[in-house]
Amino acid sequence: MPLADYALPAIPGVNRPHEATQAYRIDFGPNWQKGILSIQPPIVGQPFPVLVPQVDADGNERDGVRLPEMTVPLATITGWNLRDSSIGAADQRVAFEASYIPFPRTAEDRQRTGDPRKSIAERYASQQDYLSRYSQAVDELVAQRWILKEDSAALLDRGAKEWSIATQ
Repeated sequence: MPLADYALPAIPGVNRPHEATQAYRIDFGPNWQKGILSIQPPIVGQPFPVLVPQVDADGNERDGVRLPEMTVPLATITGWNLRDSSIGAADQRVAFEASYIPFPRTAEDRQRTGDPRKSIAERYASQQDYLSRYSQAVDELVAQRWILKEDSAALLDRGAKEWSIATQ
């Protein structure tokens, strides 16, 4: 989908990217596939369409293999990160950096900050509730053959650590 249709929720303190990396058709000549570049510099042609993945109400990508961090979320996880204003160009993306934007811990935190995303306490009754759902998400991915059974224990351990970090 085009970047203009990107539906990131209005998370307090988080700016959305205003551009996505553009790639252009480049003509190096008729024999470039043979390693012969007869046009130097190359002719820059029309850009390829730039599409970005759509996100859900939490700001997490809807499509693709939905890992437990997406199906049983504690945060918004983006494939981009904007520069900090302290280093300048705060509207520019940092190359190869993602963002982890934690959910508010409680409904009161969410209301105080104006965060539209449900809080952790509104999503999960307890740590056990969260870990049970996380375990089910891991089991589903094992059954679908996206995750190896022998990797389940490490993923479950990671889920427990993420809960501890998100709720402290």
